[in-house]
Amino acid sequence: MTREELINGLNSIVDRGVDLSTVVYAVLKETKEVKLLNIANNEIEYIQNMFLESIKSSILDVEGQSIVLVSEADDRSNTVFEYDLDLPESLVYINTQLNDGLPVFSFQDDDLANIETLLIEIGTEEHQLTLLKQLSSVEVFGRGGYMLWKANERLEKFEDKVLRFTSKFQAVKIDGALIFTDLKILERNHGFHEVIIREAQTSIEVLAHLNLLATTDGISDLLNNVSFARKVVKIRNSPVIRNNIPNDVIIEFTRTHPALIGKMNYNQNETQIILKTKISKELFVKMLDDAYLTSELTQQFYESKAKDEIAVGEEIENANI
Repeated sequence: MTREELINGLNSIVDRGVDLSTVVYAVLKETKEVKLLNIANNEIEYIQNMFLESIKSSILDVEGQSIVLVSEADDRSNTVFEYDLDLPESLVYINTQLNDGLPVFSFQDDDLANIETLLIEIGTEEHQLTLLKQLSSVEVFGRGGYMLWKANERLEKFEDKVLRFTSKFQAVKIDGALIFTDLKILERNHGFHEVIIREAQTSIEVLAHLNLLATTDGISDLLNNVSFARKVVKIRNSPVIRNNIPNDVIIEFTRTHPALIGKMNYNQNETQIILKTKISKELFVKMLDDAYLTSELTQQFYESKAKDEIAVGEEIENANI
């Protein structure tokens, strides 16, 4: 999904105004069962407007925001992330068909403290979006300890639990795409590291077929670092590999680029790279991401994370030169 497609998809719902309806579902902690929350109609309108404003402030009205695949994510700011990997088991519920046939959350049988996540479905009968909102510890309170509550102009013991709605959400599902506004929820709560390691192993297999490295063991040894593992995942979409750059050209590049000179070792006949240090492994992965660029105008060397390709020969209209 492109940024433009995301904006158009969200606007096609947000702009429907009074035609919109909202339903809120609860995901239970242990079972991941999805249940319908029975909320008074006059409160639903407030909740709907609160989340519509949150969508605008966190995505629609953000200038310069980019969208990247989770498998290609890095530490760039002002970015949202489209999930393109296998879902962790703890997030499979996001694909639940939301409808009136789901069980209703019962205050006799269920407990507010057992709600892990809210799914907020907003839209029309034909077109909807679903927000994923993972509850924090301060959004369900009254779970333990001793609370005093204002009652009859004095403080009395309050024994019930309260679900507090705030406008922050962590992901939106729209038009078949799952877009995260923050990767921290994946890394902290959903075993994302294991998913990344599994995907990184696939990339290492691609790398092994190139026969460019004497051994890929050194790369595998660093996969316990989630930041490094995420960079390894990107190898399978490497522009260097995609463009079939010959091994001898790559090796020569490692010998001559200022950021790489003297950082790597080679086998006896210099046909393979040997990565002995952590720095050499990190630099090698960056190189396969084509991060080392040179300005044609100044011949200055740069390291770049974002590389927006420009179509050569593309017609430029209304240019004033």
